[in-house]
Amino acid sequence: MAKSAAKDVVGRFLTAIKTADGKTMMNLLAKDAAIVLPGSYKVPWSGRWEGHDSIAQCFRLVGEFLDIRGHDVKVMFGEGEHVFVLMYETTIARNTGRVLHQETAWFFRVRASKIVFWQAFEDTEQINWVWDDSARAWDDASRRVKSK
Repeated sequence: MAKSAAKDVVGRFLTAIKTADGKTMMNLLAKDAAIVLPGSYKVPWSGRWEGHDSIAQCFRLVGEFLDIRGHDVKVMFGEGEHVFVLMYETTIARNTGRVLHQETAWFFRVRASKIVFWQAFEDTEQINWVWDDSARAWDDASRRVKSK
């Protein structure tokens, strides 16, 4: 694969996310791809998803529960099959109406013009708070206990 080919694949994938083009997103993933999205077990899309059917389910959950307003790429760099993206994300949780603003980093591995692995490095505390009302209550109680 040419040195910039992996970045081109990831760039097309990110554009597909931004335009909610699920067909292109799936076409850019290898059939046996794996993705890792961090977060609490209470957050429906958190976890490891493997293979097209599983990943398609993950994307359906994300679309059902999140209104993604922006993934603004700040930096994309890579070498060979490895691509790392730093971005600023704005998302609204449909169930709580809370807005998530975060800087996030995503790592991709690309082979034969297909994404074989994608892992997000995100602020899981913010994701939990945006998603789940009890996350805030737990967080406040946790701080009180730690400060004693």
